Amino acid sequence: MSQVDPRKAKNLDEACANGNGTYNGYRMLSWLSEVLHPSKGLSEAEVREIEAEVRAKRAQK
Repeated sequence: MSQVDPRKAKNLDEACANGNGTYNGYRMLSWLSEVLHPSKGLSEAEVREIEAEVRAKRAQK
């Protein structure tokens, strides 16, 4: 797996492939957000923060 910022990857495989046929979902969402919103994409850390917030809200219910 590459440690390069997924937002700078040229394609999905370069952004988030684990090398064993699986993909890192956080890196995939980071890459996709950059593809959809150039120069405004979410970092992998931001994607993880959003996921943590959603899980916390669900746990409160």
